[in-house]
Amino acid sequence: MVDAAGPDGGNDQRAPSEDDVHQHIQRMRELPVEQVIGDVVFSLLNAAHIKLGRRDARLLIDVTAVAHEHARPYLPDKLTKQVDEALGQLRLGQVTAEGPASSTGEPEKNDLERVPAPPVGGDAQSSGNDRRD
Repeated sequence: MVDAAGPDGGNDQRAPSEDDVHQHIQRMRELPVEQVIGDVVFSLLNAAHIKLGRRDARLLIDVTAVAHEHARPYLPDKLTKQVDEALGQLRLGQVTAEGPASSTGEPEKNDLERVPAPPVGGDAQSSGNDRRD
């Protein structure tokens, strides 16, 4: 369990009680899976947006697309449309941002050393056609 930030922005260093841990576990067990997946996917998308133009943004976009395609049959249409739209915008933004970022010739601090290869197994967009309802 991750420590929560305190009111002053610092980390609260007290260890959670056993009861706190059990309550957290119970809340997580009761969350609908689409909420958990949505939270994870949008965290990846937000990180990719912040890193647009970098190699690691491309990796975050690809990982999101693969995870989304795997989970697509289990998610509500509204969520899948939101993720599809965000992925489309980020892909376009990445291509646009790669030009200026790569023109410097110098990778940014903590960026990947090489450009990630596209996911294996074909285009993530085309595999959405076998959706189960």
